[in-house]
Amino acid sequence: MNISERNIILTGPPRSGTTLACYLLNKVAGTVALHEPMNLRMFPDIEGGLSSIDAFFREMRQSLLADGTALAKVAGDKIPDNPFQQAEGGRRQSIVQKGRVHFDKPLSDDFYLVIKQNAHFTFLLDELLQRYPCYAVIRNPVSTIASWNTIQAPVARGNLTVLKTLKPALYEELECIPKLLDRQVRLAHELFACYLQLGEHQVIRYEQMAASGGAALSKAIPEAAALNETLESKNRNNLYSRQLLEDIKAALLSFEGAYWAFYSKTEVEHI
Repeated sequence: MNISERNIILTGPPRSGTTLACYLLNKVAGTVALHEPMNLRMFPDIEGGLSSIDAFFREMRQSLLADGTALAKVAGDKIPDNPFQQAEGGRRQSIVQKGRVHFDKPLSDDFYLVIKQNAHFTFLLDELLQRYPCYAVIRNPVSTIASWNTIQAPVARGNLTVLKTLKPALYEELECIPKLLDRQVRLAHELFACYLQLGEHQVIRYEQMAASGGAALSKAIPEAAALNETLESKNRNNLYSRQLLEDIKAALLSFEGAYWAFYSKTEVEHI
């Protein structure tokens, strides 16, 4: 098999379950999934970003075969199932930092290497689809935006730093939207719009991933069909206030966003 077919792009809106997907995929034999190992400097523009991705896949594959290590954002020495700690009276803080992680599993030359970046890969999907197998984890937009509002991160402001280099006009347009929730809904629309070019076999719903114990990830890695973890959907997380959820629903319903191609209005209203 062509090794490039075993280099997998994983993306999705921030807080959609992509880190959980990495955590689960690392339980699958012959598979390594790296949580956000790349940095903003690697994406100075579109062409520079694509070159960085190509080089990074080669470098990480060589490192993993040499000594079983690779770069990723880790908590302690492991990739966690959630990169943000539970809040205690404030916004949740990131618990991960870039580090080298060791994967204690046998790897053949043709192992699956999954690299996950959210905004970086989402806004390069046009080009990445021509180079790699690409998959997106998506989540009900009500819960996705609600989660943005509980964390300390740029997305909580309704914008993404990487857009400054990949989509500068969009970055400035988002900055000009005065109301935070309107800005967040527009950002959700822009993210989901990128996934319209994916086939159904390339889109993994967070809700299905949780309900299946991770087996829904078999869309990306066939061996993941054997996963049977005990998982609980966080779509109705107690951190999301009822008023916040109602405000998000109203904002989503008032906008003809690309998210309607993936979630029905009934699904949004029932969160």
